[in-house]
Amino acid sequence: MVTLSGAHTIGRSHCSSFTDRLYNFDGTNSQDPSLDSTYAASLKRSCPRDSTDPNLEVPMDPRTPTISDVNYYRDILVNRGLFTSDQTLLTSPATASEVRSNSRSPLGWKRKFAAAMVKMGRIEVLTGSTGEIRANCRVINS
Repeated sequence: MVTLSGAHTIGRSHCSSFTDRLYNFDGTNSQDPSLDSTYAASLKRSCPRDSTDPNLEVPMDPRTPTISDVNYYRDILVNRGLFTSDQTLLTSPATASEVRSNSRSPLGWKRKFAAAMVKMGRIEVLTGSTGEIRANCRVINS
């Protein structure tokens, strides 16, 4: 899972996917204490508290948003994981060790990531009435 989370090195996220970490973490009306304050301030500028614009987005990897690299892991190590799930990788000694290892070994991570993607590609595909191709990946088709 830690290896596949590295896919967050590329792409963008809508602000609505993580603003609870900025403004109402765990219903506290405050910021996630595990989030680097400088990074949080930057995210708040891009994603204002009361914005109703559903199109606001930020890069998931602010350092190199269009390059597949280990900066995603390096950012996690300095508390700059965009999603709670990213930062949670440091809460277990085993996953934190993998984050550190991936951050130090770009070639090693790319090899593990490629192998994990191939393995995932072998998962049985659901067809017909047992599965669906979503029109919007965040919403089950109606």
